[in-house]
Order: sequence, then C-alpha cells, then structure tokens
Amino acid sequence: MSRQNGFSLLELLCVLVILSILAHVGSVHFLSVSQQAQDQNTLKTEMKRLAEALIQARQLAVSSGQTSYVCGGVKCVGGWSMGFLLYQIESRSGEKHEFRQITFDHSVTVFWHGFPIRKQQIEFQSNGLSGYQNGTFSFCLGAWQADLVLNQSGRFYLSDPQKMTAGQCG
Repeated sequence: MSRQNGFSLLELLCVLVILSILAHVGSVHFLSVSQQAQDQNTLKTEMKRLAEALIQARQLAVSSGQTSYVCGGVKCVGGWSMGFLLYQIESRSGEKHEFRQITFDHSVTVFWHGFPIRKQQIEFQSNGLSGYQNGTFSFCLGAWQADLVLNQSGRFYLSDPQKMTAGQCG
C-alpha cells in the first residue's frame, strides 16, 4: 500500500485560524497607526492654514497702513474651532473688507489660551505688531495636540503634534 503525503483537513484549518488571528492583530495595529498619522497630518494642515492667515494679516496691515483682524469663527463670534475670518475695516467708509474665510475640519478643536483670556480676534497694527495680544492656539484631534504660539510682536511658531496628557486642550 502506498502512502500519500499531504495535510489533513484539521491541519489546514488550524493554519488558517492562526493566519487569520495574525492578520486581525496586524490590521488593528496598522489601522491605529494609520489613523494617528492621518490625525497628525490634519492638525498640521489646519495649523498651517491659520499660520498663513496670520502672516497675510500682518503683511496686509504693514502694506496698507491699516489694522488687520483675524477673528474666531466665520461670523467673528470667537469660536476658533469653527474657523476664522481675515478682514480690514475701510477707514473712509467703515465697511468690512473680507480677505480670507476658512472653516476648519469639523473634527479639529481649537482653543485660545493667553492674554486676554476670551480673545475673539487678533489685531495686527500698521507697524506689524499684534498689540500685546500673545498666547497659544491649541489644536486638538483624537489623542493629539499641537500649538501655534503667538507673541506680542505678531510672530509665532508651531509645535509638532504630541500625545495629549490629562487636562490639555480644554
């Protein structure tokens, strides 16, 4: 009688179970890492949008000789998580001239921490200074936080996204 070499059905099923468990564990880890990278990129993108608006507002104030404003929320109600509006008020007519209106990604939360505490807008004077308005915009998404720190001279720097610790972002 000749003996045939091969695998039994039970052996094949055991191998398939082991492979499916490994695939599940690996995919969960991969999806977690992928989501974290996506959250970090979203934070960086939204911070960059605000940073560009601050630069534009500062340059606009210097070049036009008029105060420029970046206010929280597209209706200037101080809700920074909703986005912002960049504008100037015409000195002759008193009309608001809007230059840029941005709505942030709905999953990003933005808080202002600084002086004054409930800051609804940042003003850039014709000399480029932000008029003693200094503080930090904290951008939060998932487990990540990144900051845009604004100083009195109207300059700022950006931090890299970091894991949040208890009590941050809020």
